[in-house]
Amino acid sequence: MYQPEQDITDLVSVFIQFPQDPLLQDRVAALVATGPEQAAYVEGQLLGWLQAGTPVTVMATLPPGPLKPLYARKSANVCITGRKWIAVAITAAVLVIITGVYVYLNRLPDKLLLYTNRTGHIDTLLPGKGCRIIANKQAVIGYGVAAGGTPVLSMESGDAWFDMDGKARMRMQLDERTVLCAREAVFNVHKTPSLFRVFVVSGKVLLKPDRGHQTTLMAHMMGKKELHHPLQQKSYRSQSPLAWKTGLLQFQDIPLEEVLDAVNSYYGIEIQVLPSAGKLLQQKITANFGQKTAAEVLLVLHQLLQAPIVKNSGNQYYITLR
Repeated sequence: MYQPEQDITDLVSVFIQFPQDPLLQDRVAALVATGPEQAAYVEGQLLGWLQAGTPVTVMATLPPGPLKPLYARKSANVCITGRKWIAVAITAAVLVIITGVYVYLNRLPDKLLLYTNRTGHIDTLLPGKGCRIIANKQAVIGYGVAAGGTPVLSMESGDAWFDMDGKARMRMQLDERTVLCAREAVFNVHKTPSLFRVFVVSGKVLLKPDRGHQTTLMAHMMGKKELHHPLQQKSYRSQSPLAWKTGLLQFQDIPLEEVLDAVNSYYGIEIQVLPSAGKLLQQKITANFGQKTAAEVLLVLHQLLQAPIVKNSGNQYYITLR
């Protein structure tokens, strides 16, 4: 049975996310041409992803034969006196009670109410004590309250600013696999069908995946998760993710990655840089996009980068090297 190396599985995974990248197309075509096993593997991965709509996980093949334990531990006769049994029982009962109270207080509401900002302007929400939300136009947010009074939200699409003061706590579903927990923090969330971005203004937030370790974001840090990609975090020089709220679109030697955050949120478009053009993300940009239309901004970026900006579909664009 064909067992692909890690670099091949990584190549196919990135290609699934960015099939329009010409360099990735060439590399996958070369892989398919190397032999029938490689071609069948690529075809199977693409079909599996299309059918499931989720990342394809490649499982390692277990060696034949029965599995043996890593170590064996000899059993020992343990004698527990009556008094110790009572202590153990009391401890167990206390743990059960504490667990039950915790589960009850954090029990999620059966259904979240869905809010869509159709006011035509930025709107303010107060979902719970000590929690204030400023939602951009067309932002979609699900909200409710857990049994213990903690606001429970889900960021569906768009941009929103969250301000948690005092002892207020909040739990937010960012995607199917990631939950945000915050207390005494101010942060911004940007959400599209293919990614989410969390930018912390003050305090700290925790991003908890269903598997693996949680990530802590402090002030001026960005957490970004794209479909089929692991969570990334980095410090930002600017507050570009807040452009939809502040209206500030003037940049002085700011990396393209941060500039695109501002442009995407302010104009409601989605400009991506293909992996083969990834080096452009760190190119410094000096420009003033104030009073410009989205089309004019795209033209200026094309001139500054000397790279094609191709419209994909709807309001989605990508930057490539050819």
